Amino acid sequence: MEYQKFISKFEYKLWLKLIPTVRNGRKTFRFASLNNMQDQFLDNWVYKLSRDYSYRTVKTYCYAIKTFLIYIYTLIDLEGGISNQRLQEALHSYESYLVFGVSSDSEIAKKVAMIVGSPMLVAASVITNLAAVNKFIDASEQLRRALDELESKGAIVSRDLVGFSLETSVGTSVTSTVRAALRRNTWLGACIAGGAHRIKRAGLRAESRVPEIAYMDEFGGDEKAFPIDKCAELIDSAPSLRDKVLWSLTAASGCRISEALNMLKDDIVFKEKELHEKKIFIVDPATRRDKLIEYIPETTINELSYKGRDKPDTFLIEPFASIFWMHLAEYLIEEKNKDRLRGGTCHHSFLIRSITEGTPMCLSYQSLIERFQKVALKIAGRKYGFHSLRHMYGYYLANHCPNPNPNNRRAFGLDLHLVKQYMGHRDIATTKKYAREDAQMLHAAMAASNLIRMGGGPQTVRQTQIIFLKQELQRLEKLEEAA
Repeated sequence: MEYQKFISKFEYKLWLKLIPTVRNGRKTFRFASLNNMQDQFLDNWVYKLSRDYSYRTVKTYCYAIKTFLIYIYTLIDLEGGISNQRLQEALHSYESYLVFGVSSDSEIAKKVAMIVGSPMLVAASVITNLAAVNKFIDASEQLRRALDELESKGAIVSRDLVGFSLETSVGTSVTSTVRAALRRNTWLGACIAGGAHRIKRAGLRAESRVPEIAYMDEFGGDEKAFPIDKCAELIDSAPSLRDKVLWSLTAASGCRISEALNMLKDDIVFKEKELHEKKIFIVDPATRRDKLIEYIPETTINELSYKGRDKPDTFLIEPFASIFWMHLAEYLIEEKNKDRLRGGTCHHSFLIRSITEGTPMCLSYQSLIERFQKVALKIAGRKYGFHSLRHMYGYYLANHCPNPNPNNRRAFGLDLHLVKQYMGHRDIATTKKYAREDAQMLHAAMAASNLIRMGGGPQTVRQTQIIFLKQELQRLEKLEEAA
């Protein structure tokens, strides 16, 4: 088959490599291909990304660009070059390539997928991929404008543009034939020929949305939130004191796992006798780089994940707060004894440490999640990750936490803006994904409205809710007696 000849001849995925590296203390990536100009352009672009984004984001963006360039260069090889019009068609077809692959109705997407395959992305991944590609297209357009200006002034690095860098410009002239060849055979050349336009998402794969209504099971769990009634048992079943501390911390505060792993012992106020005086703060690593450098290398500091919070304060929920303080006291004593056996004191202040070595675990997510998933499956009968504790926390605050506001019509469930603050969200829309309303209470309100309209039964929403809750109480009491 002709396509098979192409794949063996060009080996697309081999000649475009992504190589992890470190530049000026930052973990990043370098591209290696047959085009030196492109590689230097990408190196500079990725390095600039690494200064503004987390390592995880940079890694995601780099692999997205690799996929995109393989797509473009496969088309160039198949057709022997690319015009500006054909480039725009390829960009327009890119989402279809990502989502449908060989099943795409796009002629371009289909024939490229037949050569190199397709990632067949879900909606959330498509959004991230296109965000990366559009950022790359913007940078490519800036390069095009820079080259046009250099050409107009007679300042181009070399006859074939090899060695061109956005950071340098020395001059010789370049012939029209070289520019024509560059236009035909490379992504950057196509950009130089007339510019590439951003890709507008067509929405070919429906974006999955978390329902704003929670259909919880009898233990207070669903597909997102860990069952709150089983959470104490989960923590008690943790395989080590370290895990008990980590799991109860996440359950009590609703913090992200990355925030827990970045936490220092100084972020916890725990020596006060009164429970309400004990506090946990979540601190942005970027605000204390001078302190972190005493414990971990600069490359590790640059990798630390932090999504941002308006305030460092946390709001702890019971009984997980009390469980956390109890295990924390035991854990600190255990770690001090381990340090003594290791022949010295600990040289860092991170709360979560390796059980055997006592080293920080701020980048050791995988080993920790596997332990959690194993116990969660045993306790709840389904697979859960650390984020399920954050969903559980948000659901509890929105529906079952006693409301301290005497003027609020709800005795339970905090105002969504308070939930937003405690969960550390910047956007209320994000909070709604976690703090979903209980379906049972909404059902009661709807039943009341229907009965009022029909002219029978209770005449107000409140009356119907009272009847509904009494019936629900009787049902739960029967279940409790049967248990």
